[in-house]
Amino acid sequence: MVKKLIMALLVSIITMNCHAAGYYTNHAVGWHWYDDPKEEAKKPNAPINTQKSATQQVDTIRKDIKSALDTAILNPTPENVERYIKLQNQLNQRADHLSTVWQQVLLTHPELDYSLAHPTNQVGIQVYQEEESKKKDAAINLFKQQYGLFFFYKSTCPYCKRFAPVLLSFVGRYGIPLIPITLDGISLPEFPHSKNDTGQAQQFHVSMTPALFAVNPYTQKAFPVAYGLTSETELRDNIYKIMTQYQGVRT
Repeated sequence: MVKKLIMALLVSIITMNCHAAGYYTNHAVGWHWYDDPKEEAKKPNAPINTQKSATQQVDTIRKDIKSALDTAILNPTPENVERYIKLQNQLNQRADHLSTVWQQVLLTHPELDYSLAHPTNQVGIQVYQEEESKKKDAAINLFKQQYGLFFFYKSTCPYCKRFAPVLLSFVGRYGIPLIPITLDGISLPEFPHSKNDTGQAQQFHVSMTPALFAVNPYTQKAFPVAYGLTSETELRDNIYKIMTQYQGVRT
């Protein structure tokens, strides 16, 4: 029922007078925005601190090690090589100590352990991927209740020809409403009942084919989903990102 309703609304958009359909000239918020940098208020000069910062101290250690290495390379006397080895060992000891404390902190603060949410072992990766797949399926199910797809193509475009069966399989699997639009008046075999372009490509700013756009017939907002030859996996990922990350276009 939802698919039929969205499809009917999409068809009404296609048949709408192009000059009256100015909504798709306004890109969805969230894809074309930025914040103007705000000038920070000038702060009074801070008192001069003659003590070296941690960054400065580390930079000094690195410079000493590099200098010792360069010296040992150019003049590999026992004394020069010994100096370089000692400096390098000191740095390695600091790194070992950091690693030990790092593990201690993760044991007392497991919420900081990135590998718990993003496992690296095979079993953990499998579980993670299964959970991600469930999230993507849920996002696509929500997407198809709010959006339909416009597919712009040319019959002479080799990438369009290769993408057409991929797209047909994708929308068939998830039940997403789709309206294919031919730019040269010739339909691809996968979409024999395509609509002819009557100005929609220009209003959607279609600059290359194949081009896939999501259209919300309720709010009359449109935004790109994919350009060029795209796999089903990439389509799935793109829709998931749209529904979860690009808050500005979720209308």
